[in-house]
Amino acid sequence: MQVKVDYWPLMYGRKDGRRSSMVDADQYVPMGRESVTDLIAFFESRGLTVLDLAVLSGAHTIGRATCAAVKPRLWDYAGTGRPDASMSPRYGDFLRRKCAAAGDGGYVYLDADTPTEFDNGYYKNLLRAMGLLEPDQKLLPDSRTGEFVRQLAGARPELIRHQFADSMRRLGAAQVLTGDEGEVRLKCSAINSNSY
Repeated sequence: MQVKVDYWPLMYGRKDGRRSSMVDADQYVPMGRESVTDLIAFFESRGLTVLDLAVLSGAHTIGRATCAAVKPRLWDYAGTGRPDASMSPRYGDFLRRKCAAAGDGGYVYLDADTPTEFDNGYYKNLLRAMGLLEPDQKLLPDSRTGEFVRQLAGARPELIRHQFADSMRRLGAAQVLTGDEGEVRLKCSAINSNSY
């Protein structure tokens, strides 16, 4: 799989924390069940905009989710005993068949049409009621994010890549640790051995 995206500058010397925990991670990463209002508040608390929310959500044009993550939308949405009405019936039927066969640990692509291309397929899918994750599909009818979704669905690939790179640059500059709150890691995936 080859993905073409623009490069964006990263500031050297950004500090990482000296410990990791799932509880802490819940504060820094949306978990996939938030409302658009919650997502906007989450982004704004980090100095990011509604446009950044719409653009960075477009990263869901690549990747996959487990059937367990979408199961509540497929059979018993919000305790109704029915599928989520905001999902295309045809797409819902496809997902129910796939997940029934694969089980909770099975995977489905976030972008059903072009799952290995960084493009505007994610936004086009939202226009067709084919957003896999509920918070993604909620971006379209919301007055604060819907126009961005519509514009990005019709945007040229180079504009999508440029805007994504710009939003990623802003995300990288959000909530930077200062002082002795963290450390500049020698290896990104591990704390420095002299940290304790």
